[in-house]
Parts: sequence; structure tokens; C-alpha cells
Amino acid sequence: MKVKLTLTIEKEMIAMAKKFAESSGMSVSQLTEDFFKSLTSKKMSNEVSHPIMNLRGSISAHQVEDWQDDYANHLMKKYKA
Repeated sequence: MKVKLTLTIEKEMIAMAKKFAESSGMSVSQLTEDFFKSLTSKKMSNEVSHPIMNLRGSISAHQVEDWQDDYANHLMKKYKA
């Protein structure tokens, strides 16, 4: 059964999540659910990486790079680097 979850996230992060989800052909809800599934998965690999990177198989390397660039720009604006 699906239930509604309310999260408090920075506005810029929401915009980036929506863009990332759209370019990946999924909803933000599905992206979030997949992220939580990867966090709670009993299969643990020896490789230390951020769980979002487990989604790489469903998106192109170009889309990952775009998301990384967007996030880097977000951090630069946030911290005025």
C-alpha cells in the first residue's frame, strides 16, 4: 500500500530532483522510493558509494554528469564559493 510522505527539503534540491527524475523517466516519488530501498537493502557491497549511484544503470552517463554539474552549481551558489 502506498502512503503519502511529507519531506522538508531545500527548494533548489526539489527542482534538481524533479529535473533528474524527469530525465530518468521516473517520478520523484519513484526516485525517492528507490533511494530508500537501496538504503535498506540487505545486499551490501564492499564498495563505498552513495546509494543514488545505484541508479546509474537506468540513466546515461551524460545525465549523471548533468546532475553532478547542477548539484555542484547549487553548492557554489549556496556557499558563494
